[in-house]
Amino acid sequence: MTILFTQSWDVIPGKFDEYSEFMTNEYNPSLVRLGINLLGGYYVAVGQGPRIKAVATVEEQDYLRKILATDEYRVISAKLMNLVCAYYSKLWVSTGRLIEEPYRVQTGAWKFNQYYNVVPSKEEEHYHFVKEECIPGMKELKVPITGAWRLVIGNGPIILGECSARSIVDIAEAIDTSEYRRLVRTMKKNYATDFSSKILAPTGRIEIPFFMKEMMKGF
Repeated sequence: MTILFTQSWDVIPGKFDEYSEFMTNEYNPSLVRLGINLLGGYYVAVGQGPRIKAVATVEEQDYLRKILATDEYRVISAKLMNLVCAYYSKLWVSTGRLIEEPYRVQTGAWKFNQYYNVVPSKEEEHYHFVKEECIPGMKELKVPITGAWRLVIGNGPIILGECSARSIVDIAEAIDTSEYRRLVRTMKKNYATDFSSKILAPTGRIEIPFFMKEMMKGF
């Protein structure tokens, strides 16, 4: 089972240059070496902070626990904490409600994430609404739902509906439609509480080195 591991933080003012060098030369390579699959780095363009979000996967929750218990992770994490603040992390598993492709690195992809809790006793109705209306509706709006996740460790709403787009313009055009407003109004009225959303912009810090490495394999 794929586990989604997300980390969020703000960079301490005055330390961005040091932080940028550390992430490129130490933190990201260390996580890859430990077996954490880095898939994307984002900043929150619209929505509540912290402003930076790192997304990775591992195959099993127990495997991640073993990684987090290593001396190498402890040391590299302590270095990160000297450069960032407002840090928190979360673990997510697939809801199983969406036929998902393997989660891969996406270059240049913007994310439109929606977070909420399902109203008790409305689970099945919620499932049918998402399957029959939200998934085709968001696809038609050109901001398809590409991930459906359930929070297993961390604070906050339990459900994450992850949409992908090529630009913030695509997201803005989608959410400024009567169809999107209808979907959200129905969701909030009948099936969801604690609803919020974020627009995430790709930093390129993870995606670009990955694709450069892939391109160089043939040389």
